[in-house]
Amino acid sequence: MPKIINQIMKPFLQYYSMNWLKERDYKAKVDGLIRDHLRKVAQTGIGRKLGVKPETPISDVPLTHYNFYQPFFENPHVGDFIYPISDYLRVLTSGTMGKPKTFLLPKTGLWNSIQKTGLTFQFLCTHDGHRITYEVGDVVYHNMPGGQFISGFYYDIITRKHVGWITEVPDPNLSFQEKVDYFLKHYNEIDIAYMTVTTLLDQVYPKIQEPIKLKGFLTTDRSAYVLRDKIKEVTGSYPKTIFGSTETMLIALPSVEYPGCFFFDWRVVYAEFLPEKQRLDNGRVTTDPIEDVVSMTGVEVGKVYQLIATPYGNDLVRYAMPDLVECVALEDKIIGSNIPVFRYYARADNLIVLHNFTRINEDELIDVLNTAGVEYVDFTAMREIEYSREYMKMYVELQKPMDTEEVSSRVNARLMEYDKDWRDMSSMLQYNPLKIETLPKGTFHRYLQRKTGIPKISRINMSQESLELLKSSTG
Repeated sequence: MPKIINQIMKPFLQYYSMNWLKERDYKAKVDGLIRDHLRKVAQTGIGRKLGVKPETPISDVPLTHYNFYQPFFENPHVGDFIYPISDYLRVLTSGTMGKPKTFLLPKTGLWNSIQKTGLTFQFLCTHDGHRITYEVGDVVYHNMPGGQFISGFYYDIITRKHVGWITEVPDPNLSFQEKVDYFLKHYNEIDIAYMTVTTLLDQVYPKIQEPIKLKGFLTTDRSAYVLRDKIKEVTGSYPKTIFGSTETMLIALPSVEYPGCFFFDWRVVYAEFLPEKQRLDNGRVTTDPIEDVVSMTGVEVGKVYQLIATPYGNDLVRYAMPDLVECVALEDKIIGSNIPVFRYYARADNLIVLHNFTRINEDELIDVLNTAGVEYVDFTAMREIEYSREYMKMYVELQKPMDTEEVSSRVNARLMEYDKDWRDMSSMLQYNPLKIETLPKGTFHRYLQRKTGIPKISRINMSQESLELLKSSTG
């Protein structure tokens, strides 16, 4: 019965879920939403510590980081938060850059966020560039952790509240490998899939050995933008990428016109942007307003920014995310939206900078490996110092056997062509700043199996703890 009702309701809900994207003048609504939110924050212990009053404009609120909220999360008191303490869940981060952190997130806020973004997200995920292909009851596969991670809470909420809209598989408490095996066995029954690009291209596609017909392939893997054409070849659809985190919850939706890119949903977050050159170091809390912060309507195409997020669903205010995003467009013509479109650029602290000559990000290294003719499974790269010289050390798992010196020669030659700063540094300082170590086949897959939290690979400046885990996964 719920499925029949949902089928009847689908046209109306599709209109409701998609029509807001065509809002021409959303700035006034955004201004009203942030004013209302700050009035709520002003009544909390967090707001009082920040100096927020009901009439305080957002531009007068200092930027914040995790260390500001940590005392509230570790020792919460009545009145500290927007919602009653009993409403909060203790949620872990995935711990990509080190040990997991704990956040307190409200169940009410999570559900309100899902209500606003959920169906829009579903329709956009299945948009093939011409039409929405979603059908009631579509099977959605995800390789995400359950338990205390936010994906587990999302799974519980969606399966309880969205009866009949989608069918979620498999059980989130299965292991990473068990979820991979589930996909291999049931891929013909799956409509939408979430997994890393590495898992798709190295563990799934080679074993199936034929194109996988999906209505949507969803990933938070940063390589999706660069490898979008390969993903289209394998799955029949361009990748859909979102931006979400434990801190912010789901605050962005996938672009259709720009595969591998996303836009921020102004109904659930007040998004601001700090130009890359003024980006803040992790852990720093400002006490004075920063005038260079721009609103979503003030970003420019081609520029890179640090995201400053105020999610309406939780208690974080002007939270300086450790992420840099690049504005790629001011609209998505296919869905009729004039909301700026972004792609993930790098973590704010995840650029490889050598001797202040060259700065390299993840997408550039993916492009270098591909154009150098190095067939690889995955890689990670970091800066190493040897005496007075700085090197870029790359750990690369190859698809096919290749001599390490050959790999190094090809990559360095491509970097010399690709990056003038790399070329100038090598010439002026008279050395080759590249080091390559090849890894045995299966290393990254074993690493992902053993990784705690949401499965992902830090391809730039992997934490020492994760690097040791990777090295121990070689056999």
